[in-house]
Amino acid sequence: MIKKISFAVAFLGSMASANSATAASVNCSFMTETVISKSGEWVKTETDFMKMLELFGDGLKLNLESSLLGKLDSKQPFLAGKVNRGSVYLMGSEIGVQGKLINVTDDQIAIYDGMCQVGFG
Repeated sequence: MIKKISFAVAFLGSMASANSATAASVNCSFMTETVISKSGEWVKTETDFMKMLELFGDGLKLNLESSLLGKLDSKQPFLAGKVNRGSVYLMGSEIGVQGKLINVTDDQIAIYDGMCQVGFG
């Protein structure tokens, strides 16, 4: 009986680990920032590479679950995850994986646009 219980505990533990494991990671490099007001006015666009480098350094890294990888093939935008800077959206396209980081603060919406690379392993 002890062996059966130990096996069941080990099996359930491995299933929990498998479900929380990530299949891939994505690294996005953002090139522009557009800020609009919540009422829809265009406030500014920032294209300064050095500013983007200061904000994001080597890029934004996010782990993806297996179920999200299939969504890249749909060529429709989807929420890939949330980070301290906002919500990360991805979309597969003919030119690669496009990424947007969207952050809402007070009465402004900041949208960072970039390209992303997906790594496996």
